[in-house]
Amino acid sequence: MKRLILIALLIIPFSIVSNAQIKFGVKAGITSTSIKVDEVISITDQTDFDELVVKGKNAKVGFQGGIFSRITIAKLYVQPELLFTSASGEVEVTSLLGGTEVVSEIRDQKFRQIDFPIMLGYKFGPARIQAGPVGTIVLSTDPSLDGFMGMDYEEEFNGATWGYQVGVGLDIGKKLTIDVKYEGNLSKLANGVKIGNETLDFDSRNSQFVASLGIFF
Repeated sequence: MKRLILIALLIIPFSIVSNAQIKFGVKAGITSTSIKVDEVISITDQTDFDELVVKGKNAKVGFQGGIFSRITIAKLYVQPELLFTSASGEVEVTSLLGGTEVVSEIRDQKFRQIDFPIMLGYKFGPARIQAGPVGTIVLSTDPSLDGFMGMDYEEEFNGATWGYQVGVGLDIGKKLTIDVKYEGNLSKLANGVKIGNETLDFDSRNSQFVASLGIFF
């Protein structure tokens, strides 16, 4: 009996793999990114202002592209992706002195990053639903506070963050696939900011909608 169980345990994984359908492809799409931040930063070593108020404003359009694969077993699938993303969003930065506004500007915050979502999905004919984690490695940024009122400023971004994606998809024939997803953040994008000689807490997160077109090889 033990031998039969052992043989079954060895055969089942090979049977599942042999019945799996594996595809590879390339994809590209557009993103709509919103910066989620609502922070008041107190400053002690500036003479022109003593507080900065940073608030997320309008979403902006970016792009992403890369490679992906899909492993399908019956109606279930796993879809890992490796994507380069260039995204940006608007924030409003206001300086205050004694509670009185000094300067207020709408500024862009830009990111260039590598995203690697792993989507788990279920197929309804050509239609799909999916969800899964997404890891992000930030390559470079253009911070929103950089150069504001001539500040000596440095933002301490996390090198890697984690988030999640949920969405729907549609397969057109055997070659084309469309995905529409929402992405939220599970960890902070920034640990803090350094203004002059001060290092201060600063919590910045972003969310985005992604629409992409993929082509299977």
